[in-house]
Amino acid sequence: MDEHIRLSELHCDAIVELLNIGMGQAANSLSEMVREEVKLSVPSLELLSRQNAIKHLNGHPDRRIAAVKQHFEGPFWGDALLLFPQEKSLELVRALMKDEEVPLDMLTELEQDALTEIGNIILNSCIGSLADILSQQLSSDLPIFITGSVNEVLDACVAQGDDMIMFLRMDFALHTKDIDGYVAFILEIPAMEKFKTNIDLYLQGLQHIQF
Repeated sequence: MDEHIRLSELHCDAIVELLNIGMGQAANSLSEMVREEVKLSVPSLELLSRQNAIKHLNGHPDRRIAAVKQHFEGPFWGDALLLFPQEKSLELVRALMKDEEVPLDMLTELEQDALTEIGNIILNSCIGSLADILSQQLSSDLPIFITGSVNEVLDACVAQGDDMIMFLRMDFALHTKDIDGYVAFILEIPAMEKFKTNIDLYLQGLQHIQF
């Protein structure tokens, strides 16, 4: 990984702070959907290559996951992903249905619509939070649902090139169950450089306010 696109601890702290605002808004919206308080853990952030991203997802390249992908454009650009292990995504659908006895085959049919709606809320909150606080305009496409193995999902989202994956790890906590999820931002190296520049400008603005 090129040294000039590494994120310093200060960069990571700033990005986590920005995304935490969006995640808080998303948790409130999700709470209304499931009619239950949703708590999110403090996010942790890593910048990974595609291969390391596969290892990061529990090291099981054949494990099935569910994903919602949303492309965004602006001063920096890329794809935002919401990722769940398959069994966790079905638990979240059950929470939305408020019925633990919904048959598995019916859950699978409902999964795409339910998770796409959840992904739309969470990813739009993250993208919107970045745009608002960095004072930039970001436009986004409609979310797309993808399911398959870790390799298949990342193949559909990440070219076999130099794209970087910015992984935000978070834990969904409902009253009755824990649902682990990931938010990932896939950025080409030029987009990552633009994003880093915007974070630098944001940090400089904070310094001016403090002094």
